[in-house]
Amino acid sequence: MAREKSKDDILRIVQGLLAKAESTTFEAERESFLKAADNMMMKHRIELWEAQQRESGRISEREPVVRDFDYKFAFDSGPFPEICDSLWSLFLSTARHANCVIVTHKQHYSGERKEYASYVVPVIGTDSDLGYLSLLFSSLMTQLVDQIRPKWDESIDYYQNLRKFKEAGWNWLEIGAVAQQHGFHTDVTTDKARHLTAHAYRRWCKRVGVEQNYSNWNTYRRNFAAGFAQTISKRMTDMRGEEKRQDATGSMELVLRDQREINLEFMASEFPDSGARRGGSLVKDSRKFDSAAYGGGQTAGARANISGSPGRGVKSKDKKALGG
Repeated sequence: MAREKSKDDILRIVQGLLAKAESTTFEAERESFLKAADNMMMKHRIELWEAQQRESGRISEREPVVRDFDYKFAFDSGPFPEICDSLWSLFLSTARHANCVIVTHKQHYSGERKEYASYVVPVIGTDSDLGYLSLLFSSLMTQLVDQIRPKWDESIDYYQNLRKFKEAGWNWLEIGAVAQQHGFHTDVTTDKARHLTAHAYRRWCKRVGVEQNYSNWNTYRRNFAAGFAQTISKRMTDMRGEEKRQDATGSMELVLRDQREINLEFMASEFPDSGARRGGSLVKDSRKFDSAAYGGGQTAGARANISGSPGRGVKSKDKKALGG
């Protein structure tokens, strides 16, 4: 008799499917992996919800727990300083989508160890919802970073590659270094390669009529990421709204709202809000706005893969029970 899959088994399988979806270059295969991950996560949610309905009170799988999340990505001292504020916004949106609650008044505090800890923030949710948040946010962050940090494409020529990297906001020192990694200008320093690639690209643009109108690379990346994060947030809101509109019984909304209230009650008891705040996580200053980069980010966000919708499994099961 086959062993019943545990929560960790399910999350490992979902993580593997998402990794395969991100690595394949075939869109049909990518969608297939994402659909399989979605179905597995939704099936697990349905099973937990049904068990909750059968038993009096809350079952242990629906009890909220606290988990620390490393959020150094949200700081200009982190790995992606130019897009850190958008990554934080993306994390907030993904947590809402996964029905989790971020304890924002306890930034830089370990909810698991109950002590100060750099670059961690406690997040509250069920085990499965927290696992889903981790997987989905990792997938979306990878998709965003891949957009602003493209890879050299051997199927196109040298000049088209330079154009791709320049239009992604890279500076010439970065472009010179990646060109060297792929066999160009290997007999000179990276600083010299920077000048060679820049001059070669500008001559090519004039020759073929490509317009050169680029903002500072930091400005480009920051605005591209902002457009991406804003579009993902809107898509998640629209997905939840559509699920609610299609749920004639209203049970899906009740279940999600009930879980959120449970999470908030848990947060109030575990982390009383004294009104004090540790350091903020967003960069707040006046910086140049690049509408073209922002629009490019919106387009990328519209194409990004969002695997799963927290309410769909509940809604589908309710309709089946009603003979729909």
